[in-house]
Amino acid sequence: MGLWTWVVLAAAAVAAYGFLVEPFWIRLVEYRVWHPEWPADLAGFTIVHLSDLHGRVQAFRRSDVQRWLANADLIAVTGDLFSPTRPRARLVRCLERLPAERTRFVSGNHDYRRRVLDIAPWDPPPAVRLDNRWEAYTSPQGRRVCLAGIADLGRGRPVWPAVPASGPAVLLSHRPDAILEPGAAACQLVLAGHTHGGQVALPGIGPILRHSRLRRGQTAGRVRWPDGRTLVVSRGLGTSELPVRFLARPEVVRVVLAPPSPRGS
Repeated sequence: MGLWTWVVLAAAAVAAYGFLVEPFWIRLVEYRVWHPEWPADLAGFTIVHLSDLHGRVQAFRRSDVQRWLANADLIAVTGDLFSPTRPRARLVRCLERLPAERTRFVSGNHDYRRRVLDIAPWDPPPAVRLDNRWEAYTSPQGRRVCLAGIADLGRGRPVWPAVPASGPAVLLSHRPDAILEPGAAACQLVLAGHTHGGQVALPGIGPILRHSRLRRGQTAGRVRWPDGRTLVVSRGLGTSELPVRFLARPEVVRVVLAPPSPRGS
Protein backbone atom coordinates (compact mmCIF):
# COMPACT_ATOMS: atom_id res chain seq x y z
CA MET A 1 0.00 0.00 0.00
CA GLY A 2 1.14 3.53 -0.74
CA LEU A 3 1.79 6.32 1.72
CA TRP A 4 -1.55 8.02 1.15
CA THR A 5 -3.39 4.77 1.76
CA TRP A 6 -1.71 4.49 5.15
CA VAL A 7 -2.55 8.11 5.89
CA VAL A 8 -6.22 7.54 5.07
CA LEU A 9 -6.34 4.37 7.16
CA ALA A 10 -4.69 6.12 10.10
CA ALA A 11 -7.10 9.06 9.86
CA ALA A 12 -10.06 6.66 9.72
CA ALA A 13 -8.77 4.81 12.80
CA VAL A 14 -8.35 8.08 14.73
CA ALA A 15 -11.84 9.22 13.72
CA ALA A 16 -13.37 5.88 14.72
CA TYR A 17 -11.66 6.08 18.10
CA GLY A 18 -12.73 9.69 18.63
CA PHE A 19 -16.38 9.07 17.73
CA LEU A 20 -16.98 5.46 18.80
CA VAL A 21 -14.59 4.70 21.66
CA GLU A 22 -13.39 7.61 23.77
CA PRO A 23 -16.79 9.34 24.29
CA PHE A 24 -17.92 6.18 26.11
CA TRP A 25 -14.63 5.35 27.87
CA ILE A 26 -15.39 6.88 31.25
CA ARG A 27 -12.62 7.18 33.78
CA LEU A 28 -12.80 7.72 37.52
CA VAL A 29 -10.44 10.38 38.85
CA GLU A 30 -9.68 11.24 42.46
CA TYR A 31 -8.04 14.42 43.77
CA ARG A 32 -6.94 15.09 47.33
CA VAL A 33 -7.31 18.73 48.38
CA TRP A 34 -6.46 20.60 51.55
CA HIS A 35 -6.10 24.17 52.75
CA PRO A 36 -4.13 25.30 55.80
CA GLU A 37 -7.13 27.18 57.21
CA TRP A 38 -9.36 24.10 57.29
CA PRO A 39 -9.99 22.31 60.60
CA ALA A 40 -8.59 18.81 61.07
CA ASP A 41 -12.05 17.30 61.59
CA LEU A 42 -12.90 18.13 57.97
CA ALA A 43 -10.48 15.43 56.79
CA GLY A 44 -12.28 12.68 54.90
CA PHE A 45 -15.08 14.87 53.54
CA THR A 46 -15.75 13.41 50.08
CA ILE A 47 -17.37 15.09 47.07
CA VAL A 48 -18.42 13.24 43.93
CA HIS A 49 -18.45 15.75 41.10
CA LEU A 50 -20.66 15.18 38.02
CA SER A 51 -20.60 17.72 35.22
CA ASP A 52 -21.68 18.24 31.62
CA LEU A 53 -23.79 15.10 31.40
CA HIS A 54 -25.50 16.18 28.16
CA GLY A 55 -27.98 13.35 28.50
CA ARG A 56 -25.43 10.58 29.11
CA VAL A 57 -26.49 7.95 31.63
CA GLN A 58 -23.79 5.26 31.27
CA ALA A 59 -21.86 6.35 34.35
CA PHE A 60 -24.87 5.78 36.62
CA ARG A 61 -24.95 2.11 35.58
CA ARG A 62 -21.41 1.40 36.75
CA SER A 63 -21.05 -0.31 40.10
CA ASP A 64 -17.90 1.65 41.00
CA VAL A 65 -19.67 4.96 40.37
CA GLN A 66 -22.65 3.76 42.37
CA ARG A 67 -20.33 3.02 45.31
CA TRP A 68 -18.80 6.47 45.06
CA LEU A 69 -22.24 8.08 45.06
CA ALA A 70 -23.45 5.97 47.99
CA ASN A 71 -20.44 6.89 50.14
CA ALA A 72 -20.11 10.59 49.22
CA ASP A 73 -20.66 13.35 51.75
CA LEU A 74 -21.78 15.56 48.86
CA ILE A 75 -22.80 14.98 45.24
CA ALA A 76 -22.06 18.11 43.19
CA VAL A 77 -23.73 18.44 39.77
CA THR A 78 -22.29 21.43 37.94
CA GLY A 79 -24.62 21.97 35.03
CA ASP A 80 -25.36 21.08 31.41
CA LEU A 81 -27.74 18.22 32.11
CA PHE A 82 -29.44 17.50 28.80
CA SER A 83 -28.84 17.18 25.09
CA PRO A 84 -31.38 17.81 22.31
CA THR A 85 -30.45 14.44 20.78
CA ARG A 86 -31.13 12.30 23.88
CA PRO A 87 -34.36 11.73 25.80
CA ARG A 88 -34.46 13.78 28.97
CA ALA A 89 -36.50 11.18 30.82
CA ARG A 90 -33.63 8.68 30.95
CA LEU A 91 -31.32 11.08 32.74
CA VAL A 92 -34.09 12.35 34.99
CA ARG A 93 -34.65 8.83 36.29
CA CYS A 94 -30.98 8.70 37.25
CA LEU A 95 -31.02 12.14 38.87
CA GLU A 96 -34.12 11.28 40.89
CA ARG A 97 -32.28 8.34 42.45
CA LEU A 98 -29.63 10.64 43.90
CA PRO A 99 -30.22 11.41 47.58
CA ALA A 100 -31.64 14.94 47.66
CA GLU A 101 -30.18 15.71 51.09
CA ARG A 102 -26.66 15.12 49.74
CA THR A 103 -27.07 16.48 46.17
CA ARG A 104 -26.53 20.07 45.03
CA PHE A 105 -26.91 21.44 41.49
CA VAL A 106 -25.82 24.64 39.77
CA SER A 107 -26.90 25.55 36.26
CA GLY A 108 -24.82 25.49 33.10
CA ASN A 109 -25.24 27.32 29.82
CA HIS A 110 -27.07 24.41 28.16
CA ASP A 111 -29.65 24.41 30.97
CA TYR A 112 -31.21 27.62 29.62
CA ARG A 113 -33.57 28.41 26.79
CA ARG A 114 -33.82 32.11 25.96
CA ARG A 115 -32.05 32.76 29.28
CA VAL A 116 -34.78 30.94 31.23
CA LEU A 117 -33.74 27.88 33.22
CA ASP A 118 -35.23 24.75 31.65
CA ILE A 119 -34.36 21.48 33.39
CA ALA A 120 -37.85 19.92 33.16
CA PRO A 121 -38.97 17.26 33.70
CA TRP A 122 -36.42 17.12 36.54
CA ASP A 123 -37.99 18.91 39.49
CA PRO A 124 -35.56 18.66 42.41
CA PRO A 125 -36.46 19.90 45.89
CA PRO A 126 -35.63 23.61 46.33
CA ALA A 127 -32.67 22.82 48.60
CA VAL A 128 -30.92 20.93 45.77
CA ARG A 129 -30.55 23.93 43.47
CA LEU A 130 -27.71 26.09 44.75
CA ASP A 131 -27.69 28.87 42.15
CA ASN A 132 -26.76 32.25 43.71
CA ARG A 133 -26.91 31.16 47.32
CA TRP A 134 -24.86 29.57 50.07
CA GLU A 135 -25.66 27.26 52.94
CA ALA A 136 -24.02 25.84 56.03
CA TYR A 137 -23.81 22.27 54.83
CA THR A 138 -23.44 19.35 57.24
CA SER A 139 -22.48 15.92 55.96
CA PRO A 140 -24.03 12.70 57.30
CA GLN A 141 -20.85 12.30 59.38
CA GLY A 142 -21.25 15.76 60.90
CA ARG A 143 -18.50 17.50 58.93
CA ARG A 144 -19.38 21.11 58.10
CA VAL A 145 -18.52 23.40 55.20
CA CYS A 146 -19.91 26.58 53.73
CA LEU A 147 -21.28 25.46 50.38
CA ALA A 148 -21.92 28.13 47.74
CA GLY A 149 -23.19 28.08 44.18
CA ILE A 150 -23.42 30.48 41.26
CA ALA A 151 -25.72 30.38 38.25
CA ASP A 152 -24.08 30.02 34.84
CA LEU A 153 -21.94 33.08 34.27
CA GLY A 154 -23.00 33.42 30.64
CA ARG A 155 -26.61 32.35 30.18
CA GLY A 156 -27.87 32.58 33.76
CA ARG A 157 -28.40 35.52 36.05
CA PRO A 158 -25.46 35.21 38.44
CA VAL A 159 -25.65 37.04 41.74
CA TRP A 160 -22.74 36.32 44.03
CA PRO A 161 -23.78 35.10 47.47
CA ALA A 162 -22.19 36.76 50.50
CA VAL A 163 -20.04 33.83 51.59
CA PRO A 164 -18.65 34.20 55.14
CA ALA A 165 -15.03 35.30 55.12
CA SER A 166 -13.93 32.66 57.61
CA GLY A 167 -14.22 28.88 57.69
CA PRO A 168 -13.96 26.23 54.98
CA ALA A 169 -15.92 27.17 51.85
CA VAL A 170 -16.56 25.30 48.60
CA LEU A 171 -17.97 26.93 45.45
CA LEU A 172 -19.89 25.06 42.74
CA SER A 173 -19.83 26.75 39.33
CA HIS A 174 -20.41 25.51 35.83
CA ARG A 175 -17.64 27.65 34.37
CA PRO A 176 -14.13 27.54 35.83
CA ASP A 177 -13.73 31.26 35.16
CA ALA A 178 -15.66 31.78 38.39
CA ILE A 179 -12.37 31.55 40.26
CA LEU A 180 -11.32 34.81 38.58
CA GLU A 181 -14.29 36.69 40.03
CA PRO A 182 -14.06 38.66 43.32
CA GLY A 183 -17.17 36.86 44.58
CA ALA A 184 -15.23 33.58 44.72
CA ALA A 185 -12.41 34.95 46.85
CA ALA A 186 -13.72 33.46 50.10
CA CYS A 187 -13.97 29.92 48.68
CA GLN A 188 -10.84 27.82 49.08
CA LEU A 189 -12.10 25.13 46.67
CA VAL A 190 -13.92 25.71 43.36
CA LEU A 191 -15.49 22.83 41.43
CA ALA A 192 -16.39 23.45 37.79
CA GLY A 193 -16.83 21.87 34.36
CA HIS A 194 -17.89 23.41 31.02
CA THR A 195 -14.61 22.96 29.12
CA HIS A 196 -14.89 19.19 28.46
CA GLY A 197 -11.11 19.31 28.66
CA GLY A 198 -11.34 20.81 25.19
CA GLN A 199 -13.18 17.66 24.07
CA VAL A 200 -10.40 17.30 21.50
CA ALA A 201 -6.78 17.68 22.60
CA LEU A 202 -3.50 17.24 20.79
CA PRO A 203 -0.41 15.48 22.16
CA GLY A 204 2.01 17.97 23.67
CA ILE A 205 -0.39 20.86 23.06
CA GLY A 206 -3.52 20.13 25.02
CA PRO A 207 -7.08 21.26 24.29
CA ILE A 208 -7.70 23.01 20.99
CA LEU A 209 -10.68 24.98 22.35
CA ARG A 210 -10.75 26.10 25.98
CA HIS A 211 -14.14 27.85 26.26
CA SER A 212 -12.52 29.80 29.09
CA ARG A 213 -10.28 32.76 29.89
CA LEU A 214 -8.00 30.44 31.81
CA ARG A 215 -4.71 29.25 30.39
CA ARG A 216 -4.59 26.01 28.42
CA GLY A 217 -3.18 23.99 31.31
CA GLN A 218 -5.88 25.20 33.71
CA THR A 219 -8.97 23.98 31.86
CA ALA A 220 -8.97 20.42 33.19
CA GLY A 221 -7.86 18.66 36.34
CA ARG A 222 -6.62 20.11 39.62
CA VAL A 223 -5.06 23.56 39.59
CA ARG A 224 -3.37 25.15 42.60
CA TRP A 225 -4.06 28.89 42.56
CA PRO A 226 -1.28 31.31 43.64
CA ASP A 227 -3.27 32.43 46.70
CA GLY A 228 -3.63 28.85 47.97
CA ARG A 229 -7.08 28.08 46.60
CA THR A 230 -7.71 24.99 44.49
CA LEU A 231 -9.69 24.76 41.26
CA VAL A 232 -10.89 21.33 40.09
CA VAL A 233 -12.24 21.26 36.53
CA SER A 234 -14.01 18.10 35.37
CA ARG A 235 -13.84 17.04 31.74
CA GLY A 236 -17.47 16.03 32.17
CA LEU A 237 -19.38 13.03 30.90
CA GLY A 238 -21.04 14.11 27.67
CA THR A 239 -20.29 16.01 24.50
CA SER A 240 -21.76 19.08 22.86
CA GLU A 241 -21.88 19.93 19.17
CA LEU A 242 -19.93 17.04 17.61
CA PRO A 243 -20.13 13.76 19.59
CA VAL A 244 -16.36 13.32 19.58
CA ARG A 245 -13.60 13.15 22.19
CA PHE A 246 -9.88 12.74 21.66
CA LEU A 247 -7.35 12.68 24.53
CA ALA A 248 -10.05 14.15 26.76
CA ARG A 249 -11.85 11.13 28.20
CA PRO A 250 -15.17 11.64 29.98
CA GLU A 251 -14.84 11.37 33.74
CA VAL A 252 -16.44 11.17 37.13
CA VAL A 253 -14.40 13.09 39.69
CA ARG A 254 -14.08 12.45 43.39
CA VAL A 255 -12.52 15.12 45.61
CA VAL A 256 -11.35 14.04 49.05
CA LEU A 257 -10.55 16.73 51.58
CA ALA A 258 -7.42 15.39 53.21
CA PRO A 259 -4.30 17.07 54.64
CA PRO A 260 -1.00 16.27 52.97
CA SER A 261 0.87 13.20 54.13
CA PRO A 262 4.18 13.68 55.99
CA ARG A 263 5.90 13.22 52.62
CA GLY A 264 3.95 16.17 51.22
CA SER A 265 1.85 14.18 48.72
